Amino acid sequence: MKLAVYKRLRDINAGFDEAIRGLTALRKFHQFHARELDQYTSLAKEVRADTNSYLTGIVEQVETGEAGRRFRKRRERERQEESGSGPA
Repeated sequence: MKLAVYKRLRDINAGFDEAIRGLTALRKFHQFHARELDQYTSLAKEVRADTNSYLTGIVEQVETGEAGRRFRKRRERERQEESGSGPA
């Protein structure tokens, strides 16, 4: 999996963290109701968890497929080397 995907995942999480910090910081202003801010904070955490679950699930599938392909390629190369028919 390309590094760009991992960077995007990091960026997404940083954005959620920033939103949650921002909502928490707004509690010091009496115009904002703590109960509402708490609800939005909770929703942001839920969406963050759901988003991470989905994205990391896809990353896991891709990485597992890549690991399998590389394993098969290595095993084939080792088998060819053992039989003497591999590259010199």
